[in-house]
Amino acid sequence: MKPVLHITWEYPPYVVGSLSMELRNTLVPLAQQVPVNLVVRADSDETAEIDGMKIFKVSQSIKSSPHVLAYAHVLNIDLVRGASRAIYESGGASLVHCHDWISSLAGVYISSNFCLPLVISVYSTELARSRSLSTLLSMGIFDLEKHCLRRADVVVADMSLAESLSKDYGVDPGRIFPRGGDLLKVYNRWAMR
Repeated sequence: MKPVLHITWEYPPYVVGSLSMELRNTLVPLAQQVPVNLVVRADSDETAEIDGMKIFKVSQSIKSSPHVLAYAHVLNIDLVRGASRAIYESGGASLVHCHDWISSLAGVYISSNFCLPLVISVYSTELARSRSLSTLLSMGIFDLEKHCLRRADVVVADMSLAESLSKDYGVDPGRIFPRGGDLLKVYNRWAMR
């Protein structure tokens, strides 16, 4: 199996919230079973072997932005650059798995351009965080989430989000896989296509 390409905007030592540690707890054991390449934002471009994974760190073109959506779009361009480098240097990928809304756009680009299956892990949604779409920021994040989730072959999420993912985001319930489930089943199913 070619490496599974994971894309995220945070991973230790860069910790913003709980995503970093949750990913570390998921990816380290996973890397013992399948080859894992991880693309993550960093202060400089470099490649490292850490925790049994090949990590492709990408520097940010813009260090800060006055608006979180502008920052997210620029960050996704950098993540696409890193993911393309990972695919090239590793001789391909079996599928792309991105984490959280901030990196999901990079996953959609990579999936489309390299004809790879797309898995998106959802940890929360804009509707769950904001409870409504009453601001332009919330509407923008919701639209980005909706676009990416509809493009995903598999959406990994807590089953408490399943109804909202189906009703509000248009995700077919048959494409929702429970978070904490055996990701190898997903990978084997989609990597063999």
